[in-house]
This record gives sequence, C-alpha cells and structure tokens, in this order.
Amino acid sequence: MTRHRGNSRAAWCVAALLSLSAGVARAEPSADQAAAAEALFREGRELVANGKLAEACPKFAASQRLDPGYGTQWNLADCLERLGRSASAWAAFREAADMASRAGQADREAKATRRAADLEPKLERLSIAVSAPADGLVVRRNGAVLDAGAWGAALPVDPGKHRVEATAPGKKPFSVEVQTAGPGKVVTVGVPPLEDDATAAAAAAPPQPGGAAEPGPAAPPAPAAGDGDGGAGTRRTLSFVAGGVGVAGVVTGSIFGLIASSRWNRAQDEHCRTRTLCDDQGVALVDDARGAAALSNVGFIVGGIGLATGVALFVTSLGGDGRPPREQPARIVVTPAVGLAGGGLGLQGRF
Repeated sequence: MTRHRGNSRAAWCVAALLSLSAGVARAEPSADQAAAAEALFREGRELVANGKLAEACPKFAASQRLDPGYGTQWNLADCLERLGRSASAWAAFREAADMASRAGQADREAKATRRAADLEPKLERLSIAVSAPADGLVVRRNGAVLDAGAWGAALPVDPGKHRVEATAPGKKPFSVEVQTAGPGKVVTVGVPPLEDDATAAAAAAPPQPGGAAEPGPAAPPAPAAGDGDGGAGTRRTLSFVAGGVGVAGVVTGSIFGLIASSRWNRAQDEHCRTRTLCDDQGVALVDDARGAAALSNVGFIVGGIGLATGVALFVTSLGGDGRPPREQPARIVVTPAVGLAGGGLGLQGRF
C-alpha cells in the first residue's frame, strides 16, 4: 500500500529554517529519508496484518517523522486506537484531519474528524491541581514538564498508570503514581505545598565566624578580547555572524520562492482550467505553492533582520577606539516581497 503524502512536509521545513546558520533548509526529504520512510510504513502495515500492534505503531511514528503524510498519520492513529492508547489516537486523528484540511481534502478531513469524535467520549483524563505553588515550581507528568497554564485542566491521557512529580529549589520533591479511572472519568491529583529541604538550606548557608579563613578578594577578571577597543571587535564579529544568518535567510527565501513559482505554474499549465478550477492534483500543487510562498516570506524576513542587524553592528564598531559612537544612528529599512511567482528583498539605509 503506497502512502499519501500531503502538504504537511512543510512543517519540518519551518524547523530547519530556524537553524539557518547551520545551512539552507531542504525543500523536500532526501532520497534516503523518503526511502526509509516508505520502508518503515510498509513494515508497520505488515506488523498490523500479523497482529503485532505494539511493534507496528512505532514504525508508523518513525516513518511520519521522516516524511509526514496523511496516509501515515491515519495508519498511526488507527494503530494507537487498536492498541488501547485512546488519548494518543484521538490526538493523531485530529492531526490527520488538520493535514487533510490544509490540503483541501474535505472527504479525508471528515473521515478523520469522525474517528476523533467517536473517541472523545471514551477519553480518560488527568487533572493536576497545585494549591500553593512555590517559587520555581516545576511539575512533570511521566517525566515531561507540564506548563503552568495546564495546571488544573482535565487533560486526556492514555489508560493506565501515570507518575506526577513536583520540584522546587530548596524544597523536598513530591511524587505520586496514579491510575486512570475509566472512559469519560477524570482523576485529580493535588500537589501539596512542598516542604523545606533542611539539607539544601544548610548547604547554601554562609560559613560561621571562626571557621576556615575566607579567601581574599578575587583578582579582577582579565579584560575580554575586544574590550580594549570599547567592544568594537566583538560587535564586528557579531556583525559577520548576523550577516551570515541574513544571507542564509535570503537564500532560503529565494529557494522557496522558486518552489512556489514552479508549483503554481505547473498547476495552472497542466491541472487547472482557471485560477480556481483545478483537478485534485492541481489543488495539491496550488496548496504546495502557497505553503512554499509562506516559507519564502519567513526566509526573507529572517534574512532582512539578519542583514540589518549585521550592518548596524558593523557600522557602530567603526567607532570602537573608546570614543562614543556617532550621534546619528544607522537607519535601515528592509522590505521583503514574495508572491506565488517568486520573491525578493529590498534594503535601504543611511549610516
């Protein structure tokens, strides 16, 4: 069974874009990644056919991470539901519905939405109530940090046992293991006020008089590299780093602009009778073009900010002989311009 891949592969591209300094994000998975994703998907299908659900679900999850697609997401959600992990399956079906919605596939969206709706009344929930939060309190559920905004909320969890932990500086940790109560029911765990940890307080207490001699005053730190010139060297180095990020952003924006233009032109030339009347492949190509155009915008914006910051840092470093910088500040205006047919970047300044 072949997999159906949707426009959601753009999601991992956004994450790659945030690491511009390490290189330009790829528009698509490599051939090796795509092959590995396909192999894992087929292996998962075979394991499901043999009733080995516990082994099949991780295969689908690994395949989805390599090359996201609606078909893989659907099979993962179905596998998790059959394995009894209702909350994980519910979330996976909702993600599948969202992927179908972004791809303009209404029938698939409705199908995944129905499966999620069927599971919702059966969900088991866990609420963690914090009555008196200490400074620096951290609450974890099954080892993962739970955001403070989620405290007190009845959140869906898979059936079974769950560990709740709470820690704070200078306090004794709290932990408890709880069991879910069944479909549709909520279990509430109260985190009590944490007790003071006398051992931690003693370790942090200052030394008493008459004890070991206190060390003399520390020698002043050696001046950092670049301090002798008023920090100009540091600013100049940072200007090159920021400029490199800016160039990478512009290159990335250009690549995604070309991808958007290519997808759009192919859809209009081969699959669309008008700009809005297209067959299924045309709709997918147009959706891909829009996603690439959005990523192109992000690339140009990041590139513009990087270039502007680099120029500003370089200009201010020119007055690094200890004298105050010039009163007239550098003024930089960056204007990204991206559409389905391509993109560009305008840069104007006064120094």
